[in-house]
Amino acid sequence: MGSREHNFYNALACRMGYEEAAAEVQNLYLDKKWREAAAAMPQQFIDDTSLLGSGTRLVERMQRYADAGVTTLTIAPWGETLAARVEALEAAVEAATKVKDL
Repeated sequence: MGSREHNFYNALACRMGYEEAAAEVQNLYLDKKWREAAAAMPQQFIDDTSLLGSGTRLVERMQRYADAGVTTLTIAPWGETLAARVEALEAAVEAATKVKDL
């Protein structure tokens, strides 16, 4: 969570209503307590800022972005292996093809 003075991610979390959690995560992170910082991250914040779940859920979430005027998404698939990352990317591409106006 980087600098206390200029931190995009901390500021974003605060704007989204996670001020207390953002302060706690940042303090833990800057104290080099990385596991504790990760554990302190609210699950709802992760859900609010990520595309996670089944193909149907991905389509629903992407449609919400499209309905809000988003026309471009950056996809950064995660997986422990290349095959897992490719599978996640393929799922995102498949979901995006089902979204109107994205």
